[in-house]
Amino acid sequence: MSRINKGILLCLALIGICSLGQWVGNTLQPSVAQAPERPQRRRVRGLFRDLQLSQEQRQAIRAIRQKQGSQTRKKAQLLQQTRQELKTMIAGEATEADVRAQFQTLEQLTQETLKLRFENMMAIRKVLTPKQRQQLAQKLAERRQQRRFNLQAPQG
Repeated sequence: MSRINKGILLCLALIGICSLGQWVGNTLQPSVAQAPERPQRRRVRGLFRDLQLSQEQRQAIRAIRQKQGSQTRKKAQLLQQTRQELKTMIAGEATEADVRAQFQTLEQLTQETLKLRFENMMAIRKVLTPKQRQQLAQKLAERRQQRRFNLQAPQG
């Protein structure tokens, strides 16, 4: 396989991991900017509702969320703060060295957050059957398509 093909495959794999990481972060852990937890729970239930989860699966997913939830939320909050600080530094009078250092911090936090979300997704994946995984992947694809449509719709 050529280096270009390997590079393309790597990029596609990373996009997939990022998409799954985003799914875990957006659907299983409330982000800092989201509304109260109640609508978030409805969304999660909606995502898993048609998968016909057993009681054991529901309990396992709930346990995963409880175990990883606070850590994921803290990391997401820190990531958001770091990103905002970087924007402020770029627009302000910070030195180039300080801006670059802040960017490196942001890169590191992004990687840590993606890894944490990926690990959450992998833990939930273990709970699901192959058929449920396929159904979930389809629902996520539909949700991404809907998000794209909503972003492209003219704002009035």
